[in-house]
Amino acid sequence: MRASFSLSLNPTRRELDRVILSLAGPAVVENLLLTFVSFTDTIMVGWLRSSAALAAVAMGGFINLMLSQLFVSLVVAATSLIARHWGARDFSKARAYLGQALFLAFLVGFLVAFLGFILAPVILKVMGLGGEALKMGTFYFRLLVMINVLAFPGLTLFGALRGSGDTRTPMLINGASNLLHILLALLLIFGWGIFPALGVAGAGWATAISTSLGGLAVLFFAYKSRGEFFFRFSLLKPQRELLHDLISLASPAFWEALIFRGAQIVFMRFVSALGEIPLAAHQVAMSIESLSYMPGFGFAVASTTLSGQFVGAKRIEVAERSVLRTLKVGLSILSAFGIFFLAFGDKVALLFGGTPEVLSQAGLAIRIGGLEQPGLAIFMILSGALRGAGDTRSPMIATLFGVFLARLLTVYLLAFLLGFGLAGVWIGTALDWSLRAGITYYFFKRGSWKRSS
Repeated sequence: MRASFSLSLNPTRRELDRVILSLAGPAVVENLLLTFVSFTDTIMVGWLRSSAALAAVAMGGFINLMLSQLFVSLVVAATSLIARHWGARDFSKARAYLGQALFLAFLVGFLVAFLGFILAPVILKVMGLGGEALKMGTFYFRLLVMINVLAFPGLTLFGALRGSGDTRTPMLINGASNLLHILLALLLIFGWGIFPALGVAGAGWATAISTSLGGLAVLFFAYKSRGEFFFRFSLLKPQRELLHDLISLASPAFWEALIFRGAQIVFMRFVSALGEIPLAAHQVAMSIESLSYMPGFGFAVASTTLSGQFVGAKRIEVAERSVLRTLKVGLSILSAFGIFFLAFGDKVALLFGGTPEVLSQAGLAIRIGGLEQPGLAIFMILSGALRGAGDTRSPMIATLFGVFLARLLTVYLLAFLLGFGLAGVWIGTALDWSLRAGITYYFFKRGSWKRSS
């Protein structure tokens, strides 16, 4: 496996584009497949013609995503440290950090699975589910949370691979896992032949089986690897100094995730307070909009790897040029998504099998979501670059201001006090991404990240 990519001392735009696309391309494909899973899951559950089923999947999936995103703060730290040591050609230190990150991943994954299983009905009830939606959502959430024992180590290894410059292996493993998920969901939600029709439970089983196999596959790959990137169980032995480095770097990212996800709990509580139909419509709109999130994530992966490795190699000017080029390409693509959502969002919503009331509200929400795309691109790509260079504090500050000044206050004002309903929720979200983008751009141009290493 290749240890890294290479560029000349003064790379041309063509050279930069080649490296950017070689990193972002597989990540974009991987995350488009992941998005397609969520997209098809929502379509399949929507065709059950039950707003309770859609609400159960929306809330259960949201809570598990929130837990995963809190853990991703550790993945961010590990990816940054591995990328910088990879750029400096210190492969043994990069592997040592990987071992410590995996030690924490197994520990945290077990604790989250144990507590999540026990507290599932309480959590979902607090979040506003009741009746049949609570019953379906509890079973669905328990299936999702249990697989974090393997999902968290898998996320860690995927992040480490990307930090080393290999975005192809995560694409192949996650791509195969996602395709398996779609097949299993089709069979288990509706039933076919020997497979029973399980409805929402079928969607949960499809996720549990495919994600578990994906986690096992990347562990097996890393264990059998003969290149510079490999994993051995001996690396799991705790080392205080390395754990301190990981936790110190992860702390701002953790607080950022905690702020955002804590606000998301309030945010989703706002949405559920609007009623079951707006909650189901919100899930449909989010599934459609995630088509743009994932390409954005792909370019964020590229900017993280580029800034981390070039800062580690002390090639600061190349790091800045490569990030700005990544931003230009990514911003163009996400802005095109925004135009598409504004023009055709309501028509795309008709693909889902929900009720007319659900689809009408979802169509309006996704058209408003088109306004989010430029801000989303700027924030994702530049915050990825800052984190790759070791600056996890600046994205946290941007998230703090965006979430509290725009998302929560504006959503409450528009959705409830002014009576805009779900449309007010999405207007507030668009303002949040725009504010975060402006603050992150300021921190990037200020340049303190160049001295983070």
